[in-house]
Amino acid sequence: MVKQMSSRQEILRFWVDAVRAMDPERALQVATPDFLFLDGLLPEPVTRDGFADYLMGWESRMRKIGGTGLYEVTDEVIQDSNGLLLKWGWWQFTGTDVQGASLVKVTDQGVSFEKIAYYKQ
Repeated sequence: MVKQMSSRQEILRFWVDAVRAMDPERALQVATPDFLFLDGLLPEPVTRDGFADYLMGWESRMRKIGGTGLYEVTDEVIQDSNGLLLKWGWWQFTGTDVQGASLVKVTDQGVSFEKIAYYKQ
């Protein structure tokens, strides 16, 4: 039996595709009004209003910490239950020792937050 995809899973896929394509306008189509992006390198959360600038500055910020901007996800866990989808992943910048974790929270209303942290061996 094939399990049907929830709308939260569709929202997550749309979000991931838009962010990887560096298309903040498209990503924000599935973000909740109170959306926050928490980046361990920044002192304050990024709101919807600042997300386009944040995403477009991604590569420059990542190069400053020794990253390439390109990354691969090595481990991923997705849990979708009780009206909430959580996606946790461990990632590593391609060709570097810079790695970290990310967590995305998706409700039926959209992506409510993403949080990323960094680790360097």
